[in-house]
Amino acid sequence: MIQSWLNQYMNYLDEAKMISPESTYLAERMTPKDVLEAASVIVEIEPRTTGCTEEIIRKMRKDAMLVLIETDADMIQYLTNRYGEFDRIFIVEANVVDLQDTLQTLNIKEVDVLVSGLPFITLGSQQTENILREIKAVLSKTGLFLTIQYTKMRKRHFQHVFNRVSIEREYRNVPPIYLFHCTV
Repeated sequence: MIQSWLNQYMNYLDEAKMISPESTYLAERMTPKDVLEAASVIVEIEPRTTGCTEEIIRKMRKDAMLVLIETDADMIQYLTNRYGEFDRIFIVEANVVDLQDTLQTLNIKEVDVLVSGLPFITLGSQQTENILREIKAVLSKTGLFLTIQYTKMRKRHFQHVFNRVSIEREYRNVPPIYLFHCTV
């Protein structure tokens, strides 16, 4: 019964193109102020899955650049309407598997912070590793990849690609969720 309700809720969120079912507590933890204040280039992959865009904009430096990468055309339209007037926010319709090429077209050589809510558990093992390698390839030497996952089942993939992976749990999210901090 609970699973059925969750499936209906998730379908509703998808149909409504809602930004995120995640909590404000999670958005706060996914956007560490000290890290964002030091970042020049920030990327958020599929903003609808994290709900962190507003927090990122609020905390990032005035001269920093934010790239929002999204695959859903309706969401691109929403993001353009909401953030299109800001000259330091770039909204790109692209797939994360093309992350290096996408950033290269924007003349971005490296990223300081990358935030994502991609549900890696729904992807195959090879696809997960390919995406993680793509993310690692764009991170600066001191870059940070932050992602949320409802399970730790892909933890070994993260550890295989990144030198350091730490995991926290946010219990105030419904359901509780894991926050992965990954560095090169």
